[in-house]
Amino acid sequence: MHADTQKIGMQLDADKRLCAAAGGAGRYFADAAGLANDDVSGLQSAIVAVCNREVERIGSSQRLEVTVTRTADRIEVVVIRRATDGIGADSEEQGMIAGVDRVQHEIRAEMAITRLTKYVGEQAFAG
Repeated sequence: MHADTQKIGMQLDADKRLCAAAGGAGRYFADAAGLANDDVSGLQSAIVAVCNREVERIGSSQRLEVTVTRTADRIEVVVIRRATDGIGADSEEQGMIAGVDRVQHEIRAEMAITRLTKYVGEQAFAG
């Protein structure tokens, strides 16, 4: 892991009120990266929306694993849940969530993984 990498990891119970914590972590990293206020708010909203959606898909005894990582060129959010519903890898929103630059979904070892990426610095403006 590069010296400039920062990471916040959390496990969220199946309670939508906890999704704000994940959004707050993303907001903190986006603000620290110097993103414009609209970009900061957009990233936070995207994280909360994805976490809310995933909470709806898990059972009350399950948890979401959320990791927010900041590197020199990006902020990456990974949301993991048990893939009990077959939804994940072929999601209709692949690559399209407002507030982030890239969205990836996959199912690996019975776990549904959603990865949100927001580019910062020069790469954010590269298109």
